[in-house]
Amino acid sequence: MLIIKILTSSDIPKISKIKKEFDVFRVVDTNQGKLKMVEMFNKDGVFRGFGKDTKAAFKKAKKVLINFYKNK
Repeated sequence: MLIIKILTSSDIPKISKIKKEFDVFRVVDTNQGKLKMVEMFNKDGVFRGFGKDTKAAFKKAKKVLINFYKNK
């Protein structure tokens, strides 16, 4: 069963900082079975992170986003 939820700063407080810093307009949490995925959307693309829970997936997606702009 696929569950999709839009994350806000009330779910994870660091979302508001990420949105301002990297111009992210949407953060989506997707759960399919035991796999958790967080996607961050901005003008340059979609940045995904996978993990055992939402916080771990968010942390990995944030790392992918930061590395993209660091190497750009």
